[in-house]
Amino acid sequence: MEGNLDYIYNELRETRTELLAYLNHSQKDERILQYIVDELKDIETALEKMEFGEYGKCEISGESLPYEFLQRIPTARSAVEVDQIEQYYRKPIYS
Repeated sequence: MEGNLDYIYNELRETRTELLAYLNHSQKDERILQYIVDELKDIETALEKMEFGEYGKCEISGESLPYEFLQRIPTARSAVEVDQIEQYYRKPIYS
């Protein structure tokens, strides 16, 4: 997975730049400000984990998270999040 992290790393950095630009913008929408701040914290955490070689590991079990999942949600922290998202996207048996 190491070589594939360049794409995710670049995406995280670009998103951080865009969010910081929004925060520095004079006319902020106060309704979404907390979401922006929370997302920035998650991005900073993910970038820090990359720096220390801990990115992509479940914070609970220490196991590697699926790369395909990290491509979709690069700020994921645990396998619990993977399970919750996978369950959310499942098609119901009866429709």
